[in-house]
Amino acid sequence: MVANKNETLLFFPTVVREVQIADSEKLNEQIDVGIERIRKSEPNSLPETWSCDLYTTIGSPTTLLQHKEFEPLREVIMREANEFANALELEVARFPLKFTECWLNIYGEGHAQEVHHHSNAVISGIYYSKAPEGSGDLLIHSPYMDIMLDPPTRKPNGLNVKVMPVTPKEGKMILFQSFVKHSVKPTRGTAERISIAFNLTM
Repeated sequence: MVANKNETLLFFPTVVREVQIADSEKLNEQIDVGIERIRKSEPNSLPETWSCDLYTTIGSPTTLLQHKEFEPLREVIMREANEFANALELEVARFPLKFTECWLNIYGEGHAQEVHHHSNAVISGIYYSKAPEGSGDLLIHSPYMDIMLDPPTRKPNGLNVKVMPVTPKEGKMILFQSFVKHSVKPTRGTAERISIAFNLTM
């Protein structure tokens, strides 16, 4: 008897790029100088529409990458974003990626962030300059979570979960398409979790 030919096809996967940046200790040393200068000079620009509590420069008129201490990070982000874009077969040769926003987030004890996505962008990402033990996980949410039934499963995997956690680590960069919904779990402990978030378009 001839067996049926079959294949499980992944037509619309949620694609996430995770990179541990080489020589990130040196990069973070320079970033830390900029972070301390910025947090002393720029007030918290937490939007009124956010229900979470943290220090952020997302509402600052100056994008983070305009500060000299973050110039090396700009190069790293652009390199990794182009690698991600090429994997997605985006036409970056004709329509190069360009930054629209880049901002600082500092999470303290109990700080978290609600589910959201990034509008008016193509690729978004996060770079962790400080991620001590107890830092809240980044949660990647399935785009189908609001329309799916919740059947019992034998074990969770990338084909059936509605939320996938990504554990922060110093020197780690996460990239995803900007429409992907995500959130941040509360920080446990008093050590700060510091990340640089960014958006790019074409």
